[in-house]
Amino acid sequence: MHLNSLELGGTQINALDLAVTLRAHHGIQSVLVGAKETLPAGPSLLDIAAERGIAVEVYEPEESILGRGRQLTALARKHGARLVHVYGSWGGGARPTYWGYSRFGRRPWVQTVYEMEVSPKIKRHMPLIVGTGYLIDELEHRPGRTILISPPVDTDADRPDDAAGAAFRRELGLDGKLLVIVSRLDASMKALPIGLAIEAMRTLPDDTTLAIVGTGDDAARLRAAGDRVNQAVGRAAVRFVGPMANPRPAYAAADVVLGMGSSAARGLAFGKPLVVQGEAGWSELFEERTAAALARYSFWSADAVEQPVERLAGIVAPLLADDARRAELGELGRRFAVERFGLTLMAARLAGFYGEAVGAYGLRRWGADLGPELAILARKAAGSVPRRSRTRRDEVPA
Repeated sequence: MHLNSLELGGTQINALDLAVTLRAHHGIQSVLVGAKETLPAGPSLLDIAAERGIAVEVYEPEESILGRGRQLTALARKHGARLVHVYGSWGGGARPTYWGYSRFGRRPWVQTVYEMEVSPKIKRHMPLIVGTGYLIDELEHRPGRTILISPPVDTDADRPDDAAGAAFRRELGLDGKLLVIVSRLDASMKALPIGLAIEAMRTLPDDTTLAIVGTGDDAARLRAAGDRVNQAVGRAAVRFVGPMANPRPAYAAADVVLGMGSSAARGLAFGKPLVVQGEAGWSELFEERTAAALARYSFWSADAVEQPVERLAGIVAPLLADDARRAELGELGRRFAVERFGLTLMAARLAGFYGEAVGAYGLRRWGADLGPELAILARKAAGSVPRRSRTRRDEVPA
């Protein structure tokens, strides 16, 4: 499994969870592979993988596609891999796999795209996994096999845990009502909704705290925004916890979870009321009326709204005041998580898809994707192709 990053992000944790479950339930051994340049200074995926007994190979990518292809092929041969699974449409795994391990269609590969759209650069004929329901409709006429495997949630491990939640509150000296966000603190997709939640603390009840778990490239600016709000309200209303390799105690401690993508789904698994936040200011309560639509769009939206802070506060404030409503929504969310995106179910779907891919990918499908590759090579020869970049459109949000 080639990872787009070794940071603590949703796609990477999904890959690890699936690897563990494939081994336990289907006898499929997986090795995670990631570029050294994506390894953060603090907690990383390596910490979780070590705890769970999954091997991770960290490599120094060569500059050329063919060079990286040789590297990935060598790693696959070292571990006797029968298939390469590339996670993400950024991260440098797809083209090296196409030109290396799977050259001429000799060996199969699949790709998971947990972004909210499928880039035109994604190969059209190899087996593809998407994580968002509406993309299945959009890709109806794609020549290669395409399947929906929702970002999974380990509903056995991610479950209500009063003791862990109480310990988290004691450690931070928290009492009263608690809102929790677990997210990368990145400028792309994440910072705007987190900033809105911080601003909403100006008007939410005085016994409410917002705990933010995670780090990222916009962490300093968000912390400064939190400091300004804390100074304005005269208390520590916004608390930055930092990154946690295991954020389960934070979820367990929450009265309400705010989030998007896989983080939102995990909040449901913990039996917590959920307010979904979109990347441009929209927010919505997860309830019976909205559940199916929110899941179809992977708990995310690109919609902008007027007065987004007021909208968010208007959803959250009634929840904080109504214990019975929070309990009702928590039960609904837990049931929904188990039935719709439980890890065991998603792993079984992935195991079946691997079996299909082994028999379906060959020279004909490899050759069908050759045209765009030749165009890239022609542009490179003309000097118009930029050097490799880590910029990306973010995945089904974590």
